[in-house]
Amino acid sequence: MSNTARVDSIDTLKVFRVALIKFGEESNAALASAESEMQRMVGWLERDQQSFWQMQLRKRQEGLSRAQEALRMKKLFPDSSGRFPTPVEEEKAVRKWKAAVEEAEQKLAACKRYARILQKAIMDYKGGVQRFSTWVEAEVPNAVARLDRMVGKLEAYVALSAAAGHSPVREASVAAFASGEAQLGGMARAAPEPARIEEVPANEPPVAGDDEASRAND
Repeated sequence: MSNTARVDSIDTLKVFRVALIKFGEESNAALASAESEMQRMVGWLERDQQSFWQMQLRKRQEGLSRAQEALRMKKLFPDSSGRFPTPVEEEKAVRKWKAAVEEAEQKLAACKRYARILQKAIMDYKGGVQRFSTWVEAEVPNAVARLDRMVGKLEAYVALSAAAGHSPVREASVAAFASGEAQLGGMARAAPEPARIEEVPANEPPVAGDDEASRAND
């Protein structure tokens, strides 16, 4: 059986190695970008928005208190003529501040509700990509290392074959033609040559022994 192997292109393994490294880098970058975007969204929703609407709620509650106090004073004290004017503007201001307070309360509640929803969605996402993330972090470097070892061994094999005078591209594979070579081995022996019969020319006289044999036959 032949101990050689067919080597067509080591460069293909090198190209695949580069593509695998690029895939790992882009995958890690995409995962990191998604993680960063999720953390940014959580921070915006839990810190920025909730803090903003908490502050807005306090301001609007204070505005409502001032408007209600102005309305109360309008109803308690008469004007210079001794009449109690209709507090139209004060009532409008109270209604305005009440709507503003309700809006701030709704916004704050929505921030808290959607923060919980977002946290659950992030946990679901992380659970879904955990296997892929682990594979990219662990298996891609291992695969690159295996490719490096394969390329190194194949290059050493090609150099050894070239030094021995063989062309690795034209070598038969390890077992491809083993059975055929075994069958052709017996057929490769040279067949024995047939016995050569010398012809005697017709005009050559017979030798003495032939003449005696002829008389004996007579």
